[in-house]
Amino acid sequence: MSRRELRARWVALLCGLAFTALPGCWEQWSESWFPQMKWQKAVQAYERVEWNGRVEGFLPPEGSVPVDPLDPTYERFDPNADTLVNPTNAADLNSLARGRVLYQSYCNTCHGPAGMGDGPVSMANKRAGPFAGVFPLVTAIGRSDGYIYNLLRVGGVRMPSYKRIPKEDRWHLVNYVRYLQKGGRP
Repeated sequence: MSRRELRARWVALLCGLAFTALPGCWEQWSESWFPQMKWQKAVQAYERVEWNGRVEGFLPPEGSVPVDPLDPTYERFDPNADTLVNPTNAADLNSLARGRVLYQSYCNTCHGPAGMGDGPVSMANKRAGPFAGVFPLVTAIGRSDGYIYNLLRVGGVRMPSYKRIPKEDRWHLVNYVRYLQKGGRP
């Protein structure tokens, strides 16, 4: 192979690499040339949105049928939540087992395995320690079962709503939270 052919092959190889590598960089040069989905406006999780002159989370569409018989606009910290009575047996091992499965699916990421507010999401801060707004479960030890049930249903300031959890399962979750509040003892 002559020197000229070798040089031509190197030039062809470098040009081929340039043509395959450079298109991946184009989007960084100009948003107007290659508009990307990542630059569009979007509502982020936990972002407060002004709607109808009020700043709040989204409500269901008008005329929709609620899954839960309670009114979807039910106040977050309504005193009537304390009157709700837990229909399940808190000491029942089946209830605790079901609550544990639900806790690991929905709560563990923020509140941590023992409910101390040290889950992977809450520890993703620059500073070590629980994320602001993710409280250990013991902070609700003086609250009623109805309050915790309602908090699971409608959410809190940083806690999302878990309306998708069926009503009975929310009570199992309340039982498991009580179990964790006692240090894992029934």
